[in-house]
Amino acid sequence: MLSKIYAVVYFACADDGIGRFDRSTASQQSLMELFIFGLNQPEKICGSREDPDDLCEWEGVKCNADGEVEEFHWNFKQDNGTGTIGFEFLPWSMKTLRMFMNALSGTIQLADLPGKMEVVNISFNNLIGCLDLDRLPAAVRTLNLNQNTFTGEISLGNLPQGLECLSLAEN
Repeated sequence: MLSKIYAVVYFACADDGIGRFDRSTASQQSLMELFIFGLNQPEKICGSREDPDDLCEWEGVKCNADGEVEEFHWNFKQDNGTGTIGFEFLPWSMKTLRMFMNALSGTIQLADLPGKMEVVNISFNNLIGCLDLDRLPAAVRTLNLNQNTFTGEISLGNLPQGLECLSLAEN
């Protein structure tokens, strides 16, 4: 009996990918649900937390002709716009994320942005922590992170070649 227990434990621990999130295995609908469920009152975006509307019908979501989400806009909620954001839940097809003038809190990991991301504006929030600009996706053209509470040193040596606008003022 004891040898069977060891075999089960070994098998469960043998795959070092267990417990790691892989966005390529989830549907865009599931990913965006995970993303918005970190926000205050996600039902104002998706209709119902228990039975969300189709992703392309959500408030602030724009999809392409293939039904892939490319943009998400959630702005000017101010004190009602609380919550946290996890870029690891954004679908790979996402190109634009605008969530400014809210009260979002917590840290962000810029390296988790989808590779197609071109525009990120999450200015005028309550986000904290350090920014790793060295790991921005190559497609990023606009990055507005001003008016948050980011701290620490930043590196400007490995910015995307196509970056046209970088705003970090008042952090």
